[in-house]
Amino acid sequence: MNQSKDDEAQGSSIRWQAVTITQLSYSLNLILSFTVAILGFQMHMLLDLRPSLECWEKILFILSQTLLLLSGGVGLACVLNRLKDFRFTAKAARAREQGDPNKKLEVYRAEYKRLGKLTWQLFCCEVVLFSVGVIFSVVIDLMIGMKLYSD
Repeated sequence: MNQSKDDEAQGSSIRWQAVTITQLSYSLNLILSFTVAILGFQMHMLLDLRPSLECWEKILFILSQTLLLLSGGVGLACVLNRLKDFRFTAKAARAREQGDPNKKLEVYRAEYKRLGKLTWQLFCCEVVLFSVGVIFSVVIDLMIGMKLYSD
């Protein structure tokens, strides 16, 4: 009876881990997509509308662009880090299945744990950079919009 509950708990943990991995992938892709879309929209505004920006508006615009570019770069680094993490996880699983020495398995395990932590750090950094970049983008877009429609 207890064995069944332990198996069920283990299965639940594995299922939720799979859900977490899927949701992280979805979130990364969504933020990267929004980042590219916002950067494209801002460049469209800058090139097509050619608004005359005041000094502090230019600073906000440049900050927004910089933060969004950094967010995209960190997001890309996060994706590449996750791929490396998955490779080491697969190597560890293969080593465990083949009965490789524990030392080799521990090296792989330590590496995928380190990469897993780095993935979450990069993801959080991406979210913060994206959020602040979007706030600056919304502010500058509203300012440009008010200028264009006030004339």
